[in-house]
Amino acid sequence: MAESIDRRNFLKRSGLIIGTGLVAPTVLAACGDDGDTATTAAPEAAQTTAAAEAATTTAAAPEAPSEFESIMLGQVAGWISLDSNRTTGGALSTGQHTFEGLLIKLPDRSLIPGLAVEMPQKTDDLTYSVKIRTDRTFTDGTPITAADIVYGYDRLKPERELGSPFTQYITFIDSIDVVADDELQINLAQRVPENILFQRMSSIKAYPMEVVEAMGGEEYSFAPSPSSGSMMVTAPFDTELNVFQRYDGYEGPQPLAAKDITYAAIPELSSRIAQAEAGQVQILDGVSPQLYRAIEDSPNLELGIARETSFLEMIMFNTTKPPFDNQLVRQALMYSIDAPQLIEIGLQGEGRIARSPLPPEDPRYIEPQMQYDFDPDRSKELLREAGHDPDNEPVTFELGVVEWAYVYPQAPLLAQTLQMGGFNPLLLVDSIDARWVSDIMRPEDGGPARYDAWVATLGFEVFSYDADNLFRGWWSGWAENASFATPSVPSKLDEFLDAALEEPDFDKQNELYAQANELLVTEAGAVPILFQPIAHAWNKSVTGYQMPQTLGMTLFGVRPSGM
Repeated sequence: MAESIDRRNFLKRSGLIIGTGLVAPTVLAACGDDGDTATTAAPEAAQTTAAAEAATTTAAAPEAPSEFESIMLGQVAGWISLDSNRTTGGALSTGQHTFEGLLIKLPDRSLIPGLAVEMPQKTDDLTYSVKIRTDRTFTDGTPITAADIVYGYDRLKPERELGSPFTQYITFIDSIDVVADDELQINLAQRVPENILFQRMSSIKAYPMEVVEAMGGEEYSFAPSPSSGSMMVTAPFDTELNVFQRYDGYEGPQPLAAKDITYAAIPELSSRIAQAEAGQVQILDGVSPQLYRAIEDSPNLELGIARETSFLEMIMFNTTKPPFDNQLVRQALMYSIDAPQLIEIGLQGEGRIARSPLPPEDPRYIEPQMQYDFDPDRSKELLREAGHDPDNEPVTFELGVVEWAYVYPQAPLLAQTLQMGGFNPLLLVDSIDARWVSDIMRPEDGGPARYDAWVATLGFEVFSYDADNLFRGWWSGWAENASFATPSVPSKLDEFLDAALEEPDFDKQNELYAQANELLVTEAGAVPILFQPIAHAWNKSVTGYQMPQTLGMTLFGVRPSGM
């Protein structure tokens, strides 16, 4: 294993600590107002350059190298684990390179066989057969067996020692049996639409059972070696910087064209863009719309934007204490949010209004009857009905807005429109991660949670892109311990979703999803506001990068461009 590297020394050694005086001029110029004067070459210099080019014999372009010696990816957020069973958010995409599953989820949402030879074959309504590749090995060269895949599934069970965000997504799988060295049988507890089943099966990875059991699950999650993918851990876990190496013995469908891979959490976006401009970071995520133009104008960078995402911006209310223990007050606030203005000004015209956890292009989407269009008069009317006097005593509360660059610019706009609807929001821009357990979840002593309302973004598509998950991801069973739970969400909501899984008729399934949606927007414990775009930038030394439709960065198809 590589020598442990102190994060700051690593950044110094890599040239990644950049002072404000070293920010690339191209980025600064592109971030200016439209009236800013761009720096241009003098006419004499341009003529000299043109004459020199005309007099120079054209040389053959050098052939692009086949691989990177090293590549760095800049993440907007850090890590909680190197174990795919335990991590969340954008780190899951990285985990797919470290741990391979039966099926691999590609950036365009499609699935291909990974450790499986082919897509699972249906035996009957409750049974699927999966043929397993027998030529695959862990990163220490030992064979990956069918039993290792079953062990990976067993680690997701609730009774295991480690909590996993994936546990709730595979509850309809009753068991997985080893039929032969090259075959597994998946036994379902209930009938499930095949597209949902296959999406969820991509979360089942192979783990080296003997190693994990000897080390203990907790220790292995921070030093997962060996692993089952194309990338192996080579340095101790760090919340902000993690170093990997390519596994040259990998024989799967998605090999890597980089020998050494580093993922660095660099929250400050302008620094990350400057580093990408200079070629110190090759790919970065979490680009806010305010910087699209800067990247598009850069001669060194490419911009990728996924606009039809399910990356949801929403507001959650603390229903355990006033004022939002009253449904009418929650609904009133929703009528005071001007989503089109948030999109037009706060997101530079990027984004879409969300009426549901499902994006409008989803075949399951049905326009809900309950819609919160901006209507401050209706907001005040509901506040009066709830016993408030919004014209003389606006409803005062603390509104938390996450500090991410693609959310917090909306905070002043939110405050302005909420005031028009009879509210007096006290803005707090902060990290929701640090407050999740202490503020958002219901305290163990049964008292009220310690906040009023939060605006945050959620990308549950990173787990699975299907209607059942996009509804359950935030509002399902586990949410009964969250402060935004309401009398019928999640209990009644889960009844609709369970029925939809069992219902074979497509149109009737959609009716059940529509009822689930109507319930959650009417109860208004946690309500969708808009869908955010997802944007990444990469240095032009990179080619083949596939812009994902969800959180995280992958290296599938990435190779040097030769620049």
